[in-house]
This record gives sequence, structure tokens and C-alpha cells, in this order.
Amino acid sequence: MVKMTRRNFLKTAAATGVASTSLKFSFNEYSKAAANAEVEKRHTLCNGCSNMCGLFVYVKNGRVVKAEGNPIHLKNKGKICARGHGMVADIYNPDRVTRPMKRVGEQEFEPISWEQAFSEIGEKLTGIIDEHSANSVTWLEHGVRGKNYADIFLDYIGSPNYITHYATCFSSKTNVWSRMMATNLFGDHENSDYMLFVGRNFAGGIIPNGMRKVLKATRERGAKLVVVDPRCCELAKVADEWIPIKPGTDLAFFLAIAHVLVTEDLKDRKFTREYVENFEEFWNANRNCTPEWAEEITDVPADKIREIARDLAKHAPKAFLETGYHGLNAHYQNSVQQAQMNVIINALLGNMYQRGGLLPSASVEFGQFETKRPPEKEKGPRVDGAGEEGPYATVEAVRGIPQRVPQLVEEGKIKALFIYHYNPLRTCPDPEYQKKIKDADLVVSMPIDWNETSLYTADYILPECYFMERAELPVQTSGHITHDYPQIAMRTEVVEPMEDTKPLLDIMKGIAKEIGAEEYFDFTVDDWAKAMIEPLGVTLEHLKEAGCIEFRNQGIDPKFPLEGGEPALNTPSGKVEFSVGLYKVNGFSGVPRWIPPKVEPKRQDEFRLIHGKQPWHSHHITSNNPYLMAISEQYDATRMWINKERADKLGIKTGDTVTVESEIAKKEVEVKATELLHPDCVWVPSAYGGFSKKAETAYGVGINWNDFLPAMVEPIAGSTMGQEVIVRVRKEGK
Repeated sequence: MVKMTRRNFLKTAAATGVASTSLKFSFNEYSKAAANAEVEKRHTLCNGCSNMCGLFVYVKNGRVVKAEGNPIHLKNKGKICARGHGMVADIYNPDRVTRPMKRVGEQEFEPISWEQAFSEIGEKLTGIIDEHSANSVTWLEHGVRGKNYADIFLDYIGSPNYITHYATCFSSKTNVWSRMMATNLFGDHENSDYMLFVGRNFAGGIIPNGMRKVLKATRERGAKLVVVDPRCCELAKVADEWIPIKPGTDLAFFLAIAHVLVTEDLKDRKFTREYVENFEEFWNANRNCTPEWAEEITDVPADKIREIARDLAKHAPKAFLETGYHGLNAHYQNSVQQAQMNVIINALLGNMYQRGGLLPSASVEFGQFETKRPPEKEKGPRVDGAGEEGPYATVEAVRGIPQRVPQLVEEGKIKALFIYHYNPLRTCPDPEYQKKIKDADLVVSMPIDWNETSLYTADYILPECYFMERAELPVQTSGHITHDYPQIAMRTEVVEPMEDTKPLLDIMKGIAKEIGAEEYFDFTVDDWAKAMIEPLGVTLEHLKEAGCIEFRNQGIDPKFPLEGGEPALNTPSGKVEFSVGLYKVNGFSGVPRWIPPKVEPKRQDEFRLIHGKQPWHSHHITSNNPYLMAISEQYDATRMWINKERADKLGIKTGDTVTVESEIAKKEVEVKATELLHPDCVWVPSAYGGFSKKAETAYGVGINWNDFLPAMVEPIAGSTMGQEVIVRVRKEGK
């Protein structure tokens, strides 16, 4: 940030035509007026990660001066994590894209007007559709915040190709739970007596209020917290016990837990009898998965496996295996089976729809906005094959397979790409492979800053204004069905846009006008928001004023909907399906069975490369933030972790620079030798490895696991198998 002095104030004023012979006030008067200006408190939602915690933002003279957590909002209850504080300040980051840009050379752009950008994009898009059909057009997005507008756009041109980043995140979990349960359930941490977290780091991927509930249960009520993870992660440091498991073997650990619950008759008989389908099929396939068998695979002692299983059963139904969607759910060849076992273990414990166990979320039902929709057009099959007849029939079409996009560009099946709030060159496998995106006939990136995807592949960059400079549609935060009542909140414009940037809806309106779709975007964010909240008896003015509104549901039975003799769930049997029919008809096993990881280290200098979050970073979205990167520098946090015993054998010590090499990449990085990591792996934080020269803070800092990971597709859920990569590690000079 530039410090305001009399000299640069006058220089800026002169450049804008304010400082002239007609200037009517002195600098001292200006300074006094600025100092005495009123501080306004405004509401919005954080953009530090996907949690969208509630914020109070304080504004003075049109500038953000500080932020606080909204004490009502369920995600944070008044707290802001380091990421949230850092991202609030990022509005003044000098590396933002400040106006529309057009590529004129390799990593070279020239500024253009919005009118020129829209005109040229519209002309090129129309030509591509005429020549190659709308099926060659794809929308790529991190999350789904742009989906409402993207759907109208894709419907108008006749394309089915909406693809999210979820293959790198939680695709295995959502695929499995939708087939086995037809719903999602969540741990009631606050009221639990025993919590087992496997590969899930609540204290690294922070939900502030979620972490508060875990600590409240353990510190105030004496609940036991057990963390199973190859690394002693942040959550493990506050747990009763950390169990280092061999990475990629969690499935064997789960199968052995189930074996103990069944053979020692510790399962909930009533729940299994009344609400489980295909138990015998599961058990017949896995009756030999003993704790002794699992010990050989996982490095977790058989007695410890039995102890955990017995403790879970002892404390059930106020005990659960955490269902959190990150951790293991996109990392391995056996991630789908791991997710299946999560459902099965919790069902065997009978903790579903039980206080202290697993509960459904309580939610409100938004109204529908009746905007004019384009005439229905016949769409071809999805270009990535997700949900289509063929090898990816079981992949959820609503999520897609983003890591296939470069290949599809290379094959000529994708000709135009619209990339919103997403940086696949840094967050998808193999950045060199991802660079093939640039070979599409039209690549339009809609970012905030100069990310790698924009710099290397985009023909046009249409910068979105910062999250505090725009309004978005209301969202809801779901509480547990018995407590933590559901809420709605809305991201609002806290300050006016500083630069020549636009919110996504205005960007879409500009493109729509050029392709003849203007009439289908004839609405505002407020129009849509009013329709959404109208059935809730809330006015838009009230929502904007309050920032967050809670809806109290009364008299809901915690066992709902598992009572009354009616089918409990919206599955084919009305029960928890231990065997997934869709998997079977597509040639996969319906029940989980032991599948080893895809790759294994074999040599003394080989390790599985695993990764994870740090509490002050959100993967790569925060890596160009100078405040958050200062934390990384202070704690030497870009170092790769290596087990100390293995490091000693290789002549490596903390602070050494080592070479890390896989089949596709070779990088150098400093290391931290530690006993807090399983010997079979090395660990890197997920935030680093930036290679966009226009994002100066992140550039050249650390390494990223995607540098080493080849592009792969797990066939059932479509995930990237993000930890199925072996690297060789050697000290420089050896």
C-alpha cells in the first residue's frame, strides 16, 4: 500500500485534474476532513475460502480499515481466521488485474475497453459455434457461485459442458453419499463423546466455529478426539491421540474397524436390521479383513485398531467417524471405497440421526427466480464424458472432470473455454499439460489477479471486481436439524470498485448482448435475491441491513426421518445401501473391497508425495497475499517435511536444499526433518509454487504437489488421485 503524503496526494490530484488553480482547500484541510470522516460498518461474506464466513467491514473515506467476524454467523461466530484477515486487505494488492486485457504475445497483454472485449469475444464465440457446434464450448469454475449465470449462457448456446474443480477436492464423497444415502450427514461435534478424524484436518482447513465445537466437546465435556493421519497435523496437536498411518491405506484400516464391530457383535443390531440394505453382500466380501491383516498394510497395530473400534461402539451413538469431505476424498485409487466405508462404519454404529452422532442439516427453501429462459435446445453429450455412457458413466455430471480439459482441447473437442474464479494451471495436475488449454480457439479468463491460467492461456482477461466490491446472491448456512438453526446471508458491496472491473453478472450481460442473448440477462442481483427470499418472509432491505438472518425450527425429532415405518431415505431400498447398484451395472464392485494404492515407493530414496493445508492459506488462492506470505516466511512454512529417520539415512537435515523428482518434474526445495511424519511419505503444503511473474509475492516461492502429479482420472468418481505419485529425494551434490 502507498502511504499518503502531501506530495503524492498532490501528484495524484494533479493527474486526476483535481489539483489546479481552482483548488479551494489546503492539504491540511483535506487531512482534517479525512481524519474526521465517519467510519461505517457494513456486512459481507469472507472470500478467504469456500466457508464464506460472516464479516463486519469498517469503511472510512471509501477505504476498508478493518474487519471483524459476525457473531451470529454459524461458520465463524465472530471469529476471523488469518486467511480472512489477509483477504480483506488484498483489495489493495497491486497485482490485481485492473481492466480488460487482450493477449498480444507470449505472456504479454494490452489493455482494451470492455466494449472491445465483449465485441471480439462475441464474434469469435459465434464463429466457433457455427463451425464446431455449441458442444465445443465449456465453462470451468472453482465451486458453483457462477452457475446460475453460466446455466443461462450454456442453455442459450446449447452446451452441456459445465465443469467444476471438485475432482481435486471431494468428488469421491459426494458420489458415494448420494448413492448410498441420497443425502449427507454431518458430525455433531459439540455433543459427541468420541470423534475419530481420519485424513481430515479441521484445524488446517479452518471453519472457526466448527473448531470451537470440537474444542468445546473435548475440553469442557471430556470427549475423546483421535486423529489418524500420516502427518501430525494441526488437529492432531490438540487431539488425545495421533496415530500415524501409512498413506493410502486408510481403506484397510476402515475394513478392519468394521471387522471388529461385526465379529465382536458391537454393531447396532436394530439399526443394521431395519435401516441397512445389502449387509451380507458387504460382509461376505470382507470377512477376512482382520486387524492383523490391516496391521501389515497400515502400520497401525492390530490392538490399536481393536481399541478404536471398541471405543467407537462403547460411546455410540454419541460417536462417529468424521464425514468431512476433504482429506482422503480425491487423493487415491481407493478413495471411493474409503468413502463407502465411512458410511458403513457410521451405520454400523447406529449413530445416524442421533444427537452426538451424525445429523442432517437444517435448511430453508429458497424461492425460484422466474427469469426469462432461452428456448430449449438439444444438447449433445458432455465433452468430458461425466455421467455419459462409457468409461465415466458413474461420475457426477454436475461436477465433471476438469483434468481432462487439456486433452480435450488437444483432440479438438473443446474450442472455447470460459474460466471463472479458477486457476487449473496451478491447482490441477501437471501444469505443463494444463498449458495445452491455450490451444483452444478462444480462452476467456475471469479472475481477480494475474494467476497462472490467465497469464499463460487466456486470449482475453475480464477482471471481476473484488469480493468487497460486488453483491452476490444470498446463500444459506445449514445448521444441525436439532440445533444451530439455519441461516441466510448475502455478500454485499462494501466499497465501490477501485478499478475498471465488473461483477460477473455484468460481464455476462456484456457477452450476452454480443451473441443475441441480452434479453435473458435482463435482471439484477437484487431482482434474483428478492425472489429467493420472498417465501421466507424476509425483505431484501432487512437482509442487507442484518447481514445474517437465523430461522428457528422448533419441535424436530432428532431421529427424523428414521421412524414411523415409512421408507427412511430416498434410495432404491429406502435404506442405507451398503452395495451401490449403479457401480455394479457399470462393471465395478457394489460394495467396498480392499484395493491397494495405485503406486508405492520401492527404493530407499523414494517417497509418496502427500500434501495439505496450512491454517493461514487456502490452497493457492492466498499465495499472492503479502500478509499471509509473511507468516509463511516467519515460520519457514514452505519447507517440505521428511521423516527424520529416513532423512538421516539420506544425509539430509533441516534447512538443507534437496532435489525432488517424479516422472514428470524435477524441483528443489528446503526441507524440515521431523519425527511427526510417517516414514513412507514426504509432505508439502498446498499453497505454494507460483509461476506467474505478474503475481510477484507468490512467484518462485516453494513447490506444489501438482508439479509432480500426472493427470489421471479415477473411473468411478472422476477424481485426480492427488496423492498417487512417487518422488525421489536427494540432497544437492549427492
